[in-house]
Amino acid sequence: MAKMFISEQQLVDNFIEMADPGLWTRAGGDTHIKTLFESKCSDGQADWVWSSSPKPWSTELCEHSTALMQNPTCARILAMLKPSAPRRASFLRDRVGVSASTFRRSLGRLTEAKLVALVEQRGYVLGERAKMPEAEVVAFEFKLEDWKRAFYQATRYRSFAHRVYVVMPANIVHRCESQLGAFRVQNIGLLAHDLVKGASRVVPSVKKSPRSKANYLKALAMLHASKVVS
Repeated sequence: MAKMFISEQQLVDNFIEMADPGLWTRAGGDTHIKTLFESKCSDGQADWVWSSSPKPWSTELCEHSTALMQNPTCARILAMLKPSAPRRASFLRDRVGVSASTFRRSLGRLTEAKLVALVEQRGYVLGERAKMPEAEVVAFEFKLEDWKRAFYQATRYRSFAHRVYVVMPANIVHRCESQLGAFRVQNIGLLAHDLVKGASRVVPSVKKSPRSKANYLKALAMLHASKVVS
């Protein structure tokens, strides 16, 4: 008889210790990895977030800058800007969805932090310190039994992650068999994890762009601030 997990935390810890990243990414070995636990990158709270960047994470972003990037209004402003092709404040304000005073305050804070820059009164572009790697982000939801709850929560993580996976004990995952089509339609991967044998992939999650660039930027800022690296 397969050994049972006594807690969800044991499932998380054992999976992270044993699992091969090749189960959820095609990123090569020469990458820069960062991870987060209990991350609020979107409406939900992902149990574990894993990221891989081909380039080192920027050393120019201070704690204040990453905190600004995690602010919802600031993240939405940054998501609409590019290094060139300036956009006017009125264009940004109309699309951010906050009061005029909140918008002005947020834009001012971003400008002071050099995350955005005003270009000859023509509009705003990303500033010199708004440098984040093109990192792949993978989010995980762990559950011992309640796969329906795990699936619902995992769908939220598509807003900031390129891939999303539900991880369940190998002796429980068969309960999802009749709904594997729903996992594929929503692009939610499913991994079965055994306490001794490790993890196996039941349904893959295809790499796709996050649904919200603002939430993706928030996730990158949280990952940048994270001390957990490998």
